[in-house]
Amino acid sequence: MGRKPRLHIEGGLYHILTRGNNCEEIFRDDHDYSTFQETLLKLKGKTGFKLYAYCLMPNHFHLFMEVKSTSTSEIMQRLLTSYSKYYNKRYKKTGHLFQGRYKSIICEKDSYLLELVRYIHLNPYRAGLVKKPVDWEWNGHKEYIGQKRMGLIDKMEVLEIFSNNLKQAITGYSEFVRDGTQMRGGKEYYPEEKSPYLGDDKFIEDLMVRHINIMENKVPEKKICIKVTLKEIADRAAKKFSVSVEGICSRTRNRRITQARKVFIKEAINYGYKGIEVSTFLNCTQGYVTRINNKSNK
Repeated sequence: MGRKPRLHIEGGLYHILTRGNNCEEIFRDDHDYSTFQETLLKLKGKTGFKLYAYCLMPNHFHLFMEVKSTSTSEIMQRLLTSYSKYYNKRYKKTGHLFQGRYKSIICEKDSYLLELVRYIHLNPYRAGLVKKPVDWEWNGHKEYIGQKRMGLIDKMEVLEIFSNNLKQAITGYSEFVRDGTQMRGGKEYYPEEKSPYLGDDKFIEDLMVRHINIMENKVPEKKICIKVTLKEIADRAAKKFSVSVEGICSRTRNRRITQARKVFIKEAINYGYKGIEVSTFLNCTQGYVTRINNKSNK
């Protein structure tokens, strides 16, 4: 059975969570963190989403965004592909950097905007990485309090909840975050493991109806996803043409390796893998994967 389509709502508020494959590190040093920030900033400029909070942690990251016409699926595909290519090239790695499908929760704005901003920005503090929230460089907290100016955070809508006076608003926000460091449980937001929605009963019911309508109108997928890893598929293709998996993942134009690569792409797509997953494994563009797959189907 194919994966359910993501529900795209123009103006929808999404909490996105993505982890490293096998919970391994995705940021090793400051250069990695800053490269991801720059990639996110460029993508934000091109797609126009609002970013209310974000937090980059050693083995995962959070984004809290309000999208426009460009869906979270497209945004995340471009973001993860770009950063994966950078990371794999820098550290001479192949294969998946990120673990499976990213987690996406559609949130009711009125009830959860403030709670989620605080929850996300307190992640490093709660993980024991810093003694104070302001000590973590790789999230949006410093932009809110005026200690950093990257242009990543759309902060005014949040700050205006506290006051129309900017100085007083920053003070109110800072106190709100500080209060979160003292909380033990309570009403603060913690995402349920399998819930794709966060809001009151009416909000959730409306989203479920919309999602069901999409599923009923969706053309059934022809491909069936079977639990065979990309590495296993690559091993078979390599063995068939007496080449190495490293060769398949390289950019060499050796005839035998090229043939093995084509077979790998075709089989991976037939097993239900998405183009972005295959291109990330090969450290190539998604357009190349699509072009090869289209040729093989003619």
